[in-house]
Amino acid sequence: MNVNRIPVYVVVPTYNEAQSILVLLEEIFGLGIENIHVLIVDDNSPDSTAKVAQCYARNNRFSVSILNRPTKKGLGTAYVEGFKEVLRELPEEEVFVVQMDADMSHSPSYLPNMIDLLATNDVVVGSRYCQGGGSDENWSVYRKGLSTGGNWAIRFVSGLKVNDCTSGFKVFRSHVLKDIVWDEIRCSGFGFQIEIAMQCENHGFRIQEYPIIFNDRVSGDSKMSIAIILEAIYKIICGRFKIFKVIKFLKLNT
Repeated sequence: MNVNRIPVYVVVPTYNEAQSILVLLEEIFGLGIENIHVLIVDDNSPDSTAKVAQCYARNNRFSVSILNRPTKKGLGTAYVEGFKEVLRELPEEEVFVVQMDADMSHSPSYLPNMIDLLATNDVVVGSRYCQGGGSDENWSVYRKGLSTGGNWAIRFVSGLKVNDCTSGFKVFRSHVLKDIVWDEIRCSGFGFQIEIAMQCENHGFRIQEYPIIFNDRVSGDSKMSIAIILEAIYKIICGRFKIFKVIKFLKLNT
């Protein structure tokens, strides 16, 4: 497969990211990747993120489209609507779909190598926890411990094999997104990444991790907390328990 001929769509959820979105667009379109497009899913940002991005893209002739949502509905639903929009626009065409944050914590400089890996894989995960990966050196010990400990706990509970199961930086071949059962996604926030990883592994997709350094955000504060991690673990346990009850019911009635 010649990956250079495949269209690339970058899905970026935004809420009050007017400052960082300009930097992100500049870096993405400065990579020189042919046929690359950005879809911004904006939750009616008070700082007019969507308008700022649209104006900037128009002035620089960047291929950027905006999916406006009336209210803030969560990260997971933003990605789901963005993925569905790409697939709806190109139902028969093979495309590569990127998910990444708007706050520059995911450097676009990794995209060319991650896209190249789709020649032999179905999903490429930007990973902090494989050899060569890591987090911003300016992070506090508490924040690094929260991230590492949370990831370990979720891997333990979920049974996931991928090292960075909470990564929000991924590149998919479009057939992966077509096979995911979106109605089974229960989490709208942090846990969304885990559920996507679980479905990818359960479907037997070829998953490759690529080492990245997770940068501190350009502006604003991180939303990660122990409460968010515990909520994700709780929902995963509930989901697995529900599956176990269904299996037990089927055995008793066969």
